Amino acid sequence: MLEASSLTWLAADYHLPATYSCRVPMSSITSALALPAPGPATVRLALMRAGIETFGLEYVQSILFPAIRAMSIHIRPPARVALTAQVLRAYKAEEQPYEISEAPISREVAHAEGPMTAYIQVPRTLQDAFRQVLGMIGYWGQASSLAWCTGIQESVPPLDECVMPLRLLQGQARLHPFFSCILSEFRDRSVAWHEVMPVVGGRVSHVLRLEVYVWPLTEVSQQGSGRLLVRQAFTVSRASV
Repeated sequence: MLEASSLTWLAADYHLPATYSCRVPMSSITSALALPAPGPATVRLALMRAGIETFGLEYVQSILFPAIRAMSIHIRPPARVALTAQVLRAYKAEEQPYEISEAPISREVAHAEGPMTAYIQVPRTLQDAFRQVLGMIGYWGQASSLAWCTGIQESVPPLDECVMPLRLLQGQARLHPFFSCILSEFRDRSVAWHEVMPVVGGRVSHVLRLEVYVWPLTEVSQQGSGRLLVRQAFTVSRASV
């Protein structure tokens, strides 16, 4: 395990100019709920995808992946996030007989005001590579979503404004009326490459675990199924950074 002196925090700000949808784990595909911002597992997978696009598969597998699976991650949501349900048209292809059926589905989408910031703790020797990777991430959640990295700097995450696991907040902060939901995270820091990038026909491993997280967001208004969330800091100990 690397010593703290050999690590540094990188903070990447992302502008989200249009609606986006990061689906809440375990929510129905036909009536999917949206997250205010990506969760930790989504950040790790995005780093892998963008890393492969930037440096190639072998470099990510041998150099970046060990850091990606072990790094500490914190996500600071935008200042304001509106969540609304949208009715979409879905298509399903049937094999026997071959035909395409159509049906309406509901999917919640988010629209943000202010940047979303992803904080990752990386080895100092790899910070230039991770800066390039962070700058290459062009969407969060669905590929139809748009994101633009507006800046990357060295900065320690403000824990009172970052999403936190419920188990770390109990007894440290008032949990009501903060927004909470289930997020996915890597199972542990020893997840193997072949588990995350499975071979076709190979055994599928349980790479992700689910956990309840609390967002530094409170609901300020609701109209029908739409909700407006505003960032509000909660009090936490910095010992867990």
